[in-house]
Amino acid sequence: MILRAILLLVLLNLFVPLCSAQAISVVSSQWPPYVDDSMPGKGLAVELVNKALQRKGYQPTLHIYNWQRALEGVEIGVFDATCAIWKTAERERDLLYSEPYLTNTISFIKKKSTVIEYRGLADLQGWVIGVVRDYAYNEAFNRSRGLIKIPANFNVQNLQKLNDGTIDLTLGDERAINYTLEKFLPTQVNSFEFIQPALTFKKLYLAVSRSNKNAQTIINDFNQAIAEMQQDGSYDQIVSHYKY
Repeated sequence: MILRAILLLVLLNLFVPLCSAQAISVVSSQWPPYVDDSMPGKGLAVELVNKALQRKGYQPTLHIYNWQRALEGVEIGVFDATCAIWKTAERERDLLYSEPYLTNTISFIKKKSTVIEYRGLADLQGWVIGVVRDYAYNEAFNRSRGLIKIPANFNVQNLQKLNDGTIDLTLGDERAINYTLEKFLPTQVNSFEFIQPALTFKKLYLAVSRSNKNAQTIINDFNQAIAEMQQDGSYDQIVSHYKY
């Protein structure tokens, strides 16, 4: 009888955490290698966020939409959180942000055969720069009127134009550009180089809809979990799988 009671207690202790796992809907757009539902871990940002939330007893489910729909969805509370977002004052009205858990390095890239003396944006006047529509590079670049900017919908289009010589430079997150080159222009990877200094560095966050009554708790749990992962080495282990 005592043994049966002990076994029952053990089973209950195992079952309670499963029952108490809080479902959380996480939305984003495709942004490889940070968010990509075709990857084993669904991308660097998703894998870090999922592991951190799971560590604190949450059960995250990823939803992929175009960025405008994803952002609107989390702002109005259709989704609980978004896993890979930059912070702006406008977004903070509707979203509660975590501590940053990754940094994006935004740099210009050119063909090695193109000689450009670059110290700042003024040195790029006269060069044709491929940009992605609605991409928030940084305020100085976005407001610059002296630069020739040719818009495209995706990084890969700009990299193909760069390879063909129809533009002189493009720019974006270094990890995302390296991933795109390896996937779509593998034989041309060594033909390109980033130019320094980087245009800007962007902090990447988890953000939770303020309409979620547990938003602050989720953020606190996530921040604590990321700190623990950085301490125990699991954070670096995940990042090492995405060497682009």
